Amino acid sequence: MPERDMQHARLGWIGVGKMGAPLSARLLEAGFDLSVVDADPARVAALIARGAKSCPDAATLVRSTDVVFSMVPNDDALLAIVSGEAGLARAIGPGQIFVDLSTVSPVRSAQVAELLAPTGAQYVRSPVSGSTANAAAGTLALYCSGPEAAFAAVRPALERLGNRLTYCGQGEEARVLKLVINTIVCMTPAIVGEALSLGARNGLDWSQMIDAIGQSVGASPVIAYKAETMKRRDWTPMATIDLVAKDLDLALELGRLSGAPMPLTGMVHRFNTAFQANGDGELDFFSVSTWPERIAHD
Repeated sequence: MPERDMQHARLGWIGVGKMGAPLSARLLEAGFDLSVVDADPARVAALIARGAKSCPDAATLVRSTDVVFSMVPNDDALLAIVSGEAGLARAIGPGQIFVDLSTVSPVRSAQVAELLAPTGAQYVRSPVSGSTANAAAGTLALYCSGPEAAFAAVRPALERLGNRLTYCGQGEEARVLKLVINTIVCMTPAIVGEALSLGARNGLDWSQMIDAIGQSVGASPVIAYKAETMKRRDWTPMATIDLVAKDLDLALELGRLSGAPMPLTGMVHRFNTAFQANGDGELDFFSVSTWPERIAHD
């Protein structure tokens, strides 16, 4: 599909949850012809009200579209929509493109590529980085890999979803890069929390420290984004501990398979699972910055 034809292509979207809903809505706002499918009828209804069409399952959606996007929570969900009884691998064919935006294991993604290879369809991996607010604003970062021509064809749609696109290879490179980025982001709360605990035990003010960190060489976009909610200790979730624990699992699995030493990631993963064990998996992942306080109270 030539890049210039993308605006007139029939698009499909599988999975319109916390991230999928605002992203698919952006395609509708841009005037794309979009069909959607999701296990939750209420989610589908909300997008139908904005101009989307509904499909009963992935296979039906594929038969009526040129490009299919998906945003699902984990490896199992991705494999299910591709290989299930009504999976898209049963219906997709030459000339069509499948674009998955989920954060999943490179190993499972490679299995998806194997399932799709006999169909003649092209597979673009495009995991995203950012919050639901970034999704709604179209300011996500997207890491993309797969056939370069397919990436070029779908780029006009991807540019509606994010303002920073990185094309990094023909295979699973985007999956790996997303886990590299996630490892840094997911470890940040634990590192910041340890430093804040040091300051607090020596008489410094919590909010003043956060302001100072934000103006220092140790600052980062994620710290700046979370500064005000950290000062208020507002852990209303933008990205949950449950999600971060899953992402760290993926990074650690890749580390084991490739022989990469990841002791610090393993430690931070244990902090997150401790919060989960305490029933706090639905809190925002930056609540892990309070881990030294929890240890002190145990």
